[in-house]
Amino acid sequence: MKLKRLLALQVAYLLFGLAYNALSYWLLSTGGAALAPTQPLAGGAVMAAYGVCLIPGAMGHRILYRVFMAAAIPVLGYGGVIKHLMNFPGALHLYRSTAAWGAALAINCFGLALNLAAAAGRFKAEEPAR
Repeated sequence: MKLKRLLALQVAYLLFGLAYNALSYWLLSTGGAALAPTQPLAGGAVMAAYGVCLIPGAMGHRILYRVFMAAAIPVLGYGGVIKHLMNFPGALHLYRSTAAWGAALAINCFGLALNLAAAAGRFKAEEPAR
């Protein structure tokens, strides 16, 4: 896969994560239940920081990009995948619905797979490494 395509998929993950947290925040602010036990502002902040970590890749700084993606793996892997898996089945009541739980898990599994590919250098780029 080309780096440009990988980055586009990572931006899609970023937007899905931001949208999930924004919807959760909106539901809370209108008196409803959040989508997940994650605090939506904290989740949004983590996603925003992740977005900043994509910038070196977009600028062609592949080594720094890979380092950032490697650092994102334990953070997003634990907070976004393992924590949600640990809530199944006994703590599904912490989620607005089973679909909200599944969406959180799917979004973060998608992102984790992309981060693993990025950190491992499973992409092609046209320009020399910087």
